[in-house]
Amino acid sequence: MYYLPYFLFAKLHQLAIDARRRTRTGRYLVYSVLAGVVAALLFAVGAAFAVLLVVVGLWWLAIPIVLFMALPPIATLAIRHVAVPLGWYRVAYYLGATFARAGKDAAAFGYVCAAWALTRRRRDRAGDAEAWLARHRDARLPLGDAEVVTTGLIAAARGDLIAARQLMASTPMIVEAHPAVRELCGEWLAVDAATRGAWAELARSAETAAFPATPLTWFLEGIAARKARVEGAPGDAELLGRWLLAPHRLTTRALLDEVRTGIVPPTPAAVPIDAPTIAEAELPPDRPPLPRAITALLAVSGDVLPTRIAFAHAVAMWDAALGDGATRAWLALRATELDAPLGAADRALREVTTMVVDDLAALADAAALGAPKAAGPVGDALARRLRHGRLDSLEAGFTRWAQRRADGAVRLAIDEWREFVALYSAYGAAVAVGGTELRRLAFQHAWTCGNKMAAWLWNARNEYALSHAISRWLYDEALAVGDTEAIDLGYRNCQLEIPTRLGRITTPIAQR
Repeated sequence: MYYLPYFLFAKLHQLAIDARRRTRTGRYLVYSVLAGVVAALLFAVGAAFAVLLVVVGLWWLAIPIVLFMALPPIATLAIRHVAVPLGWYRVAYYLGATFARAGKDAAAFGYVCAAWALTRRRRDRAGDAEAWLARHRDARLPLGDAEVVTTGLIAAARGDLIAARQLMASTPMIVEAHPAVRELCGEWLAVDAATRGAWAELARSAETAAFPATPLTWFLEGIAARKARVEGAPGDAELLGRWLLAPHRLTTRALLDEVRTGIVPPTPAAVPIDAPTIAEAELPPDRPPLPRAITALLAVSGDVLPTRIAFAHAVAMWDAALGDGATRAWLALRATELDAPLGAADRALREVTTMVVDDLAALADAAALGAPKAAGPVGDALARRLRHGRLDSLEAGFTRWAQRRADGAVRLAIDEWREFVALYSAYGAAVAVGGTELRRLAFQHAWTCGNKMAAWLWNARNEYALSHAISRWLYDEALAVGDTEAIDLGYRNCQLEIPTRLGRITTPIAQR
């Protein structure tokens, strides 16, 4: 008789999640309230029955009654508000794997909950917990999304938030998807973005819907939409409803009040590409080109991370200075005065160009900037330097990755994933600033090495989800660069049936 209301609770909870994912706010609120009422009734009935058993002397029967009647509706609350804050990783695991959202692969959510509790554990007491988690994670083969999220949370517990962020963000590439694991992963990323004040980033993530939203994520996404002034952002009443349904209301109340009262930091106005920089404006317009170029280079060198506009301005100033007739005449005059050998002025120009390009290339790499569109001695040399330097770096990385297959070096599945994610991120960063030409050049080497690794991981390592993620990325890149041969082979690779713990999965894709 108990199972009927329990299934009703589970069904209402699932309907609420589905409505939230589809941004149907009204239905989500109704289903959430009904699920809460049913959960309260289940808890009350279970508690009353347990008390009755104690009163009649059957106290030993009260223990299983509490476990199987009262705990399931409150297991998620117990994980979030008891086990995780206290760092009880084993309790978090058993609650997650046994009572909270347990499905076909119940242990997956349990290990993620244990890793979540690890992030709140004192560092001097985290060694045993981390070793326990790593041992159980490495025993779970093949690799799935739970192992990636668990590793990300372990990195966060160590204080390596960059690695944690990178691993968490890579989870959508894994075809094996545990809904509860993905929700917790999305919530961590949302809280991390809110902590950093990266509201625009969170608003973009909400638009892609890469992760199903928990109540807390849903609330933070609403705040991000309001702060980033996204069209269709939730109003005050809807934000209030999201806040009431989200946990940690005392902590998030300040965000709600800030947005509802309209105290939102103004969005910086876009600066036109041809707007003068401070360094340029400080100089008189009749100042010779060479001093202006030196001042512009000093200005961007003094910045922690130069902006794209300031960097382009410095390149343009040096192109103008080294191409200016007055500069060349001055150098020739100085060579004559110093009795320099023939051609000394041209050699000096080449040396200055090389030094300036070296400095600008180092700044561009540090700030992840591309070469600006500039036609001149510095602009042309800088474009070649950045294109070939980044291409050489990518090719070396992919070659080292694929060479391990020939060397017989076998790593843990999660280490294979981390190396791929690092290469994937480096490739994305390089082509983002290098443009279409660099992308086409880099793709050929990535395609050759990536296909070899994908085939090896599938055939020799049985890492099907990892192999599919590589194949799918290569297929998307083949579409982007228009390589028809790669598109055909990539399409066939991506159509393979992928064995996972949740069953065999096929991801149909359209051949474009």
